[in-house]
Amino acid sequence: MKTLDEMFMVYVKDLKRRQVKTVAKIEQVYQTNISPVLGDKNIDEIIRGDIAQLHFDISDRAPSLANKCLSIIKAIYNLAITLSLVVINPSTNISKNRENKRKRYLTNEELLAVVEELKKRKDDQIYQKSVAFIWLLILTGARKGEIAKAKWTDLVGNTLVIKDHKTDRYGEDRIIHLTPMALDIINEQDRSSEYILGIKAPRRTWETIKQAVGLEDIRLHDIRHSYASWSLQKINLSEVGNLLGHRDQATTQRYAHIHQDKAIANANLVGEHIQNIIDGE
Repeated sequence: MKTLDEMFMVYVKDLKRRQVKTVAKIEQVYQTNISPVLGDKNIDEIIRGDIAQLHFDISDRAPSLANKCLSIIKAIYNLAITLSLVVINPSTNISKNRENKRKRYLTNEELLAVVEELKKRKDDQIYQKSVAFIWLLILTGARKGEIAKAKWTDLVGNTLVIKDHKTDRYGEDRIIHLTPMALDIINEQDRSSEYILGIKAPRRTWETIKQAVGLEDIRLHDIRHSYASWSLQKINLSEVGNLLGHRDQATTQRYAHIHQDKAIANANLVGEHIQNIIDGE
């Protein structure tokens, strides 16, 4: 019978087969928190109480991490059941810790303050790429990884067609619709690299801007949340999901009816709304 560590290696192999992008993080969480406690035990000898105690102990210092560990163990056992190695999953019926989902958005006033700082740095060569990056996050609601990976070959008309993205396991390209302003920003970039911007994330510039306008609690990813918030002032939830490239299984079906021409119109509508906020109209 396999130990939990041995079964975890099978699980990792399965994750890689399915091209799951968070394998490294899962391995880090497992090796640091689960393996030292349960790793050398046979999977048919681990009982619910063992897993519950691990969850309780980790919860004392990191409730969200404890939930992640519980999810990993549950997934390992589900695979073991699929492989007919065990018949029950001992991690079931263990309640997760309640997690408060973080919700922070840029208000219209905060957006104006950020824009002022971006304008100050627009012509500074040190900040040029980072400023363009932040502008594209604001104007498209894209994930920072999508902007970082965008290549000139991905630029198709007024869209970016990204093949390597967070939800590419569904076999669909991520289409980012570009407003005229976003397209202008892209076309202003030099083409010396295959990547449009050539940086992974504008973290230092964002930290500088945050400090300048007093937004210590805003992360780069919160710009995406803000885009959704601004969008909902103009279009409905399903249409927002389409623009953001959401592919959650529970919501995929309600996004399916949004057509390409509607998505382009929506992107421009939201872009105009953000532009009006900036221009004070």
